[in-house]
Amino acid sequence: MEASDVELLEGLVHDVLTEQCGAEFADTVQWLHATAARVREGDDSAGGALFTRLHELAEGDLEPIIRACSLQLQLANIAEERERLRRRRAYDAEGTTQRESLTQTAGLLEDHHVDPAQALRDLHVELVLTAHPTEAARRSVLDHQWAITELLDRVEDPRTGISRRRTLLDELREVLTIWWQTDEVRRARPHVEDEVRRTLYVFESVLYDAVPRTLDELERALDSPLPDGDRPEPVLEFASWPGGDMDGHPEVGADTVTQTIELHRRAAIRLLRDRVARLARRFSHSERHVPLSAELAASLERDAADMPSARVLRRPHHEWEPLRTKLGFIERRLINMLDGRGEVGYDGPGQLRADLELVVGSLHSGHVAHGSLRRLLRQVDIFGFHLAGLDLRQNANVVDAAVEALLPGYAAAPEEERQALLADAIVAGRVGLQRRPAGTAGELVAALDAAALASEAYGPEVVRCLIVSMTEKPSHVLGARWLAQRAGAALDLRFVPLFETLDDLERAPETMASLYGSAAYRRLLEEQGDRQIVMLGYSDSGKDGSFIASQWALRGAQLALSRQAAELGIELELFHGRGGSTSRGGGPMYRAIVAQPTGSLRGRIRITEQGETISARYGHPELAERSLEQTLSAVLLASNVARPAAPDDWRADIDRLARRSREVYRALVYDDPDFARFFFQVTPIDALADLNIGSRPPSRGGDGSIESLRAIPWVFAWTQNRILLPSWYGAGSALAEGELDRYRAMHADWPFFASLISTLEMALFKTDLGVAERYLRLVDPELRDHFWPQIAAEHDKVKASVLAITGNDRLLAGAPQLQDRLAHRDPWVDPLSHLQVELLERTRAGATADRQPLLGTVTGIAFGLRNTG
Repeated sequence: MEASDVELLEGLVHDVLTEQCGAEFADTVQWLHATAARVREGDDSAGGALFTRLHELAEGDLEPIIRACSLQLQLANIAEERERLRRRRAYDAEGTTQRESLTQTAGLLEDHHVDPAQALRDLHVELVLTAHPTEAARRSVLDHQWAITELLDRVEDPRTGISRRRTLLDELREVLTIWWQTDEVRRARPHVEDEVRRTLYVFESVLYDAVPRTLDELERALDSPLPDGDRPEPVLEFASWPGGDMDGHPEVGADTVTQTIELHRRAAIRLLRDRVARLARRFSHSERHVPLSAELAASLERDAADMPSARVLRRPHHEWEPLRTKLGFIERRLINMLDGRGEVGYDGPGQLRADLELVVGSLHSGHVAHGSLRRLLRQVDIFGFHLAGLDLRQNANVVDAAVEALLPGYAAAPEEERQALLADAIVAGRVGLQRRPAGTAGELVAALDAAALASEAYGPEVVRCLIVSMTEKPSHVLGARWLAQRAGAALDLRFVPLFETLDDLERAPETMASLYGSAAYRRLLEEQGDRQIVMLGYSDSGKDGSFIASQWALRGAQLALSRQAAELGIELELFHGRGGSTSRGGGPMYRAIVAQPTGSLRGRIRITEQGETISARYGHPELAERSLEQTLSAVLLASNVARPAAPDDWRADIDRLARRSREVYRALVYDDPDFARFFFQVTPIDALADLNIGSRPPSRGGDGSIESLRAIPWVFAWTQNRILLPSWYGAGSALAEGELDRYRAMHADWPFFASLISTLEMALFKTDLGVAERYLRLVDPELRDHFWPQIAAEHDKVKASVLAITGNDRLLAGAPQLQDRLAHRDPWVDPLSHLQVELLERTRAGATADRQPLLGTVTGIAFGLRNTG
């Protein structure tokens, strides 16, 4: 991390804290960081002094100390992102090829004699932005972070003089002070609309312009034109879950579906209007220098007749600037769509594209045609008038309940008969009973009705998929298909089974075989170009049976499903439900995609982007371009460069590792009846329910069991106390029983195993049992004595195995920059962890006044560790 950024920001924060809270307070904050750093260096006396100082903090200083540490961690994130930007810019300035770049990928494809044009024709990457119940940053805070990043760029500009730099530093102090005076934790739980608007912010501020620039680079690197406008789907597109994800979410239903589609639509049209207006200001071409095509001239006459209130033609200069005039009319049509005055707009993005193509046809210049106007055309193709397709998601049990209420004979029927009843109802077009079921089943029916109305009004792209969570049987998907058919013919959905638990993943090929064998379902696939999306759940499979078992089950399911679909002539698109934490498929996107089994991608992939992962990957336009570039590069390589299959003995080893790690993990988490009590005492899971960081409840039920707890808060809670248990528990016992030489060979030559060990290594580096032991104060002595020795012993086993396999004497020895970044963060996180233990003790004893500071420690630790959920 760039020392100058860190020192500058810490100095500015000290100025702000001195003004706001006094010099003594500001000095105390610096002392805490310096002392925590000494503790990490092994200074035992510093540890005693730190704990004493934290314990003796005055009530009035407690919350400000927490906020100050949290602020420093968020500024460390900004400094880290700026260091990534510097590296990217340095590669570009030196003309050297950056690792995982499209330029490097083009060279690798050429080495393997891959036709780039064919690779691009097969390429389709869809990124799905989801709301995340552990993303703590408020929209207001994001605005302040953005402002600081921009100001730091200007401070660093070598053209900035002394007086200008002084002014910029004053502006930084102003922004930091406003940020300091802003509530870090929401006072009320966010509504679904808040999550929708937060997602839109990512599109509006970053992705909308980063995507066409990335596609320009893709085209340049591979030296092959993209088939823009000539294919049914773009190379890169987006979907979104907020507003349509009903699974366990009582606030999502018909109203939020309708509202979200409208918000998406207005944002998309507004973005297009602004870009067209910007072009109109620039396109000052004179008709004396740019001959006007007959088609464009005719279109101008039609525009004047369609929009008599538009005065653009009455301005004298527009008589001899036809391109500016045409763009003015286009802008007016888009404005008409926003203000609803009744004047003509566009029925669909295809009409807008045709108008823009008329402008292209009169440019007579490749330089201009391939510049900002082509980027606008790509924005039309990718984002259209919908911005991102809304996915609907609901649990299979709710789908069942809805069908049982509406299709006579279904409730009492066994599975095979259910499939037959549904197939017959689909083919015959039966609608069943004309009533609205009660509860969540009725809300699902209403949401599908709302989606059908929106699709009829705006086109099928506004709602793209219906994801059936916890799919276990073919009837779950057929039932979703029938319910959607009842809603209306305009609803052209892809029905996506989501296989989540280890058992469901294992049975996935059998489930899909029954679906493919259903004439009613196969007819639907034929209408959709013989394409099927299947979603793989990283969250519940990891929570269900350990990290290694989850990863191996996911890989096995991918291979089996891909082979099955290929044999039937079906184009399978795997949808990876990755999270930010290592136990939920987190880690570097590039490495994860390249490690996918050969033949499972075939150019197509769908991936979730969640919470703090979105902030880290798309928080800055250049970082967004880098992230998109890495994803596209990885998919191109994984799809077109075959890797030799792993030897049978290697796969047998992973089979054994998966079985053993699952056995050890489940023996602790599920088979021991006292573990749930230990979990609820040693983690701050009780605080998460009060933390207003997501609109979805943390649990699917109210029985307080681990089974009912959602995977994301499960992982988040273990990250807070620095144990990160789901990310590594079970791996130590499994790895300790194998042959080290074979593991080393697998690590060197098998990307899947290398990715597995790398992910474990990252999780272990972030695990801190020294800090975690402080949380044992919260645990009943008999529970502590029973469980902690098991956890510590398993941690030591997995750490020893990982170091032996990598051949290093310490974790992340090959990533010194990452070590430096985390070494700077830890002394800010550690005081928060110690205060969290103190505050958990107080609040569990009934001190309600300490609830708000406790929540502050939760968000602060999340900011510091980042990959939390």
